Amino acid sequence: MRALYSIDADHIRRTYMTVLGEVRIGRPDLGSEEQRAHLTGILRGHLHLLLEVLEGRTNEFHGETRATADHVASRARKALTAKDPAAARDPEQLHDTAILARSLLTLCELPTLPPPGSQTPVSHCIP
Repeated sequence: MRALYSIDADHIRRTYMTVLGEVRIGRPDLGSEEQRAHLTGILRGHLHLLLEVLEGRTNEFHGETRATADHVASRARKALTAKDPAAARDPEQLHDTAILARSLLTLCELPTLPPPGSQTPVSHCIP
């Protein structure tokens, strides 16, 4: 069963790319403490939404995809329950939160595949 939330994937991508930057260019300057706090709040909101959506889809995943979804969800839960929210504004932690948002979004956007051993031809699974 899927969660009944609408995901603005473009907004989520823009937010995490603001933090991650381009691999070939390097990480951007994340600005002041206040700007990092703002980005942290937005990314934490994305994590809450994406985690709920992913948890609604977990039974659709199998094998390594399921294990990856479980691992990423566990890390996201830990990030959201951190005891020191001020530490989340640290540039390294902010970067880790952006990576979690990217990972969760990628998992949420995966198409539903049939379970291993089913009779559905692979060509029917490819969008």
